[in-house]
Amino acid sequence: MSFYHGIKTVQQPTSLVPTRRVSAAISVVVGCAPIHRLNHPGTAANVGTVALCYNYPEAVAALGCTTEDDFTRWGLSEAAYAGFIQYGIAPMLFINLFDPDKHKAAILDESVAVNAGVARLNQSEVIAVESVTAESVEDAKEGIDYTVDAMRGQILLASNGKLAKALTLTVSYSYAKPELVTASDAIGGVDSQTGAVTGLQLLDQVFPQYRLVPGLILAPGFSDDPSVAAIMALKASALNGVFRAVALADLPIDGLTDYRQVPEYKNKNNLQQEDLYLCWPRVVFNGKVMRMATQVAGLIAKTDADNDDVPYVSPSNKLLQMQGLTAEQGDIWLTLDQANYLNANGIATALNFVGGWKLWGNRTACFPDVTDIKDNFLTNRRLFGWYGNNLTLTWWQKVDGAMTRRLVQTIVNSEQITINTMTANGYILGGRIEFNADENSLTDLMDGLSIFHVYLGTASPAEQIHFKLEYDPDYLSTLFN
Repeated sequence: MSFYHGIKTVQQPTSLVPTRRVSAAISVVVGCAPIHRLNHPGTAANVGTVALCYNYPEAVAALGCTTEDDFTRWGLSEAAYAGFIQYGIAPMLFINLFDPDKHKAAILDESVAVNAGVARLNQSEVIAVESVTAESVEDAKEGIDYTVDAMRGQILLASNGKLAKALTLTVSYSYAKPELVTASDAIGGVDSQTGAVTGLQLLDQVFPQYRLVPGLILAPGFSDDPSVAAIMALKASALNGVFRAVALADLPIDGLTDYRQVPEYKNKNNLQQEDLYLCWPRVVFNGKVMRMATQVAGLIAKTDADNDDVPYVSPSNKLLQMQGLTAEQGDIWLTLDQANYLNANGIATALNFVGGWKLWGNRTACFPDVTDIKDNFLTNRRLFGWYGNNLTLTWWQKVDGAMTRRLVQTIVNSEQITINTMTANGYILGGRIEFNADENSLTDLMDGLSIFHVYLGTASPAEQIHFKLEYDPDYLSTLFN
């Protein structure tokens, strides 16, 4: 050792590590967006990409959506409307399945009448107009003699153009047909030739690309297919192999006209996953039919935001943005007993009972077959997943470090402080973390495996509150005072 005379300082790693905290209600929505309306395809939510939006104008720019859209056809338009406008949540991520080059149909020489300078096509959502002709006029030009209202499917004639006096037009055009997008497209996959990833498989690209952990997974227009719902739940259970989310899915309304049919459908299609929350039927808002799952996503995010962004409070019995329930046969009015019958089978619904239309249902799809409250209560399922995601992000920095007593103490001490804080704030009833010798064998430790045991006591929703009323004759004595 060389001679030294003086003072030296050495910095040690902090023995307490601050916890990384993630939102449990970041929604990733898979569905169809009307991107054919956009004139800037480079910034559109093209197939095979994940679009991040923090407000409705950004969603309009990326998805081509409007508040006038037919939500039954454009699921991402519905999700953006519900999330940003109805519930004011942010951010949201969108995975579009609609490809204008693929999911379209062509119309050749359609004859349409002109009324007050407007010719209404038989199809809306026009992708491209190939030709517009009239008697004795064949070289009419778009932008000079006419313009196209693509969304509404209208040809608007210029008052001084060649077609100004036409009474009938012959139009050839192509239009968007999102109905051609299939459940297989929603499930997605990886192209063996190009390596392109599509559909739900893009969920694993959300965190590497944006450093956001998905909390809720939706697929409006596709989640009512049981195969899609099952894959949604599977992806939710192991995003990137380490994160956990919850899938919100709608049960179909076609053919399910009576609440008593719904549990049978659920069981027949094996929708029993603990990371799946099922909704039935549809809701009505401002005259539009909307899927309940998109409403629930907004309500969950709002409930979390009202409670320090921690998912310990149930969204059930809280107001939805809706004015009615509907299914295939029309309006539905569920009684409390009928709504409870759905809840008893792991299905959420909406109930207009006390205080307006509210979400009704605390249980995940695994109920009643799974009795573990960690899995069958939505709040417990989400809180355990959220806390596990926090653990992953907090301690990833220590992976591959030397497994020393100092590291053990750092993890235990830091996490116990976090657990104590959660307890003091009322997020949980209590908890502790332990590093036990009987759970860490010598061979496991030699092989680089260490196990920390975390105990969490969560507060279940007050799903049943009973009051006992009894007549007490002793109070008759007050008559003689």
